[in-house]
Amino acid sequence: MTTLEEAPTVMEELVDLPDPETQPLVHPLDLPAARTDFRNGWLVGAATGLPVAALVAGIIAYLTRSVVPPIVAFLALSVFGAMASRFAINRAWDHIPRKRQDRERPLPRSWDLGAAAILALALGVALLLIVYRLDDADVPVDVRSFTFGMSAVAALLVVADAVFGLLRPARRGRALASLPGVVVVAVAVVLAYGAWFDGDAVGSLMFWGAVSMAAAGLLAGAARLRERRRVNARAGQP
Repeated sequence: MTTLEEAPTVMEELVDLPDPETQPLVHPLDLPAARTDFRNGWLVGAATGLPVAALVAGIIAYLTRSVVPPIVAFLALSVFGAMASRFAINRAWDHIPRKRQDRERPLPRSWDLGAAAILALALGVALLLIVYRLDDADVPVDVRSFTFGMSAVAALLVVADAVFGLLRPARRGRALASLPGVVVVAVAVVLAYGAWFDGDAVGSLMFWGAVSMAAAGLLAGAARLRERRRVNARAGQP
């Protein structure tokens, strides 16, 4: 009986937590032993989130001019990226007893800007390859049609991610920082339609491109939701 009651005290001594009288709640960024894991986990999450994964899939769709590689890349980045991010972040939180975890602390503003910079980089490369170079005469209209369907859904994912971010106080700063990139994505998809097609778009291929990306997005979103619920249950949150 006494062992269970004394376990949190032993952990506090081992990780050298701040004095609970002066700082009752602790974040991994407060501890040198946990800071690296938390930072690495956040970086992986920012680089493999749904918007970035969707843009990378669009780039791969152009480079390979195929259907399967972009879908595989999207799933690999979004699902395995989320798992790797959560694993590193969980290891960081494991340094702190549950009752002293400061999970509501907002991240530094510079981190929000860093996430926006990652999105902007993927966005810039995607726009250069997809909007302009896909307009080459040697690119079949079938490829343009399928890629546009995927790109349209990717843009919707980017916009949806920003909207949900604005609705959540913990993510609002990051969502605000990403808004310029989100607007560029939405406008680029609209402009791409006029640049790629001259009344010759293949509607059926657009539809299947959109369905493929939507299915990939649903699978990735379900996996991320399941992982988030597992983490929240572990942390004792609803």
